[in-house]
Amino acid sequence: MMNRSPDPVQLLRGFAMGFPQASEGVACEGTSVEKRTIKAREKAFLFLGSTDAIFKLEGSLSEAATLASAEPTRYKVGSGGWVTATFHPNDTPAMDRLERWVDESFRANANQRLVAMLDEE
Repeated sequence: MMNRSPDPVQLLRGFAMGFPQASEGVACEGTSVEKRTIKAREKAFLFLGSTDAIFKLEGSLSEAATLASAEPTRYKVGSGGWVTATFHPNDTPAMDRLERWVDESFRANANQRLVAMLDEE
C-alpha cells in the first residue's frame, strides 16, 4: 500500500472550521464551478474545490502575486484580492503559508466581533 500525503483541501477545511462561528456550505451547487464554502456567519472566507482553495488576501497579495509569477500552474491572483492555490497530485504545498492565508481571509471577510474573538485567544 502506498503512503499518501494528507489531502491539502481536507487539511484546510479542518483548519478553517476552527475559526469562530465557522460553518460549511456549497456555492454554485450542481455546476462545473461548485465549491465548498467555509463561512463566518454569512460571509464566505474560504472556497474549496476538489483540487484548489480560494482565499481573500490583502496584506499577502504581493506575496501571492510573486508566487503566481513563479508558479502560474499553482497560484493565480484574481480580481478583488481573491487568490487561488491549485494542488497537483503528490503535491506537498506549504501548509503554513496556506493556513496563514486562511487566517488573513477570515480577518478580511468576517464580522469584526468574530475577528476580535481571535485576538482574545
